[in-house]
This record gives sequence, C-alpha cells and structure tokens, in this order.
Amino acid sequence: MTEQEMMANWMRNATPGEPHANLAKWCGEYEVHMIERGQPMKGDVKIEMMLDGRVQVQHFTMDFQGMPFTGFGMMGYDNFTQRYWFTWNDNMSTGIYSMWGEARDGGKSIVFEGLMDSPGKNIRQLPVRHTWHVVNEHELRYEVLEYPGTPQEAKTMDMTYKRK
Repeated sequence: MTEQEMMANWMRNATPGEPHANLAKWCGEYEVHMIERGQPMKGDVKIEMMLDGRVQVQHFTMDFQGMPFTGFGMMGYDNFTQRYWFTWNDNMSTGIYSMWGEARDGGKSIVFEGLMDSPGKNIRQLPVRHTWHVVNEHELRYEVLEYPGTPQEAKTMDMTYKRK
C-alpha cells in the first residue's frame, strides 16, 4: 500500500459523517428522570460535541440518594469498524466501562451489548445491554438490562431525558 493510499484511508475513516451528525442532534440541556433498582431520582445533563464533531460528551449531575453524583459519558461512531462506542465514568467509582454497539430501528435506537464490572455487586464481567432510544427531537430514553436474553434478565435502570 502506498503512502497516498494509506493517507486516503486515514482521511476517509477520520471524517465525521451521518452517524456523527445524528449524535449532534442530541446536543443540549436535559432534565433527566431516572428509576434505578426501583428508586426514582432526578438529574440534569448537558450534551455537546467535541473533537470537531467526532465525539458526543455528556456531563451528568444529580443527587443520588442524598449524595452528589457527577458522571461523564462519551459516545461516538467509528467509521473504520462501523460501530458505535460508549464510555462512562463517574465519582462513585474508580473505574470506567466501555461498550460497542449498533444502530437499530432505522437509527432510532443504538444498542450496546457487552460486559461491565459491577463493584456494588462485586461482580466482574456482568452481561449487560444498554439501549438509547430517540423518542422525538426533545426526548431520549436510556435503559439498562442485566443478563439480557436469560431467565435472570432484569431492567436495572430506566432514564428519560427531556430537553429543557
């Protein structure tokens, strides 16, 4: 492969496209209503794009059962692998998790399936499915299932993001 061919590949894979533009549509400030393990909570999130439209970033704050909670999520689309990626970390953990996903329902949902560590349950490599649903231009829904597709399947988190 020539240097020119490698550079052409690099530029094609580095250029934001339609998946990135769709993620950018989520930018804004939202009020979030969350139910986690049966407990209702409320928070706020600011979503913005960075790195010249390549990466969506979420800055999340809430009162989590009387404790201040801040979280930081990033999501993007990898042109090379043609998959979405998602990372999360927050002030109630020293770790980070990441997953790969794909668009479904004509792009109205992004589904991430993989394994995550659950320090609270003292479980490593817990099978999970995280799904983002675009309800409409002002509302997003995010849900987390543990042990998807098994008799132990359980929804552990359901969040509704409403644009302010």
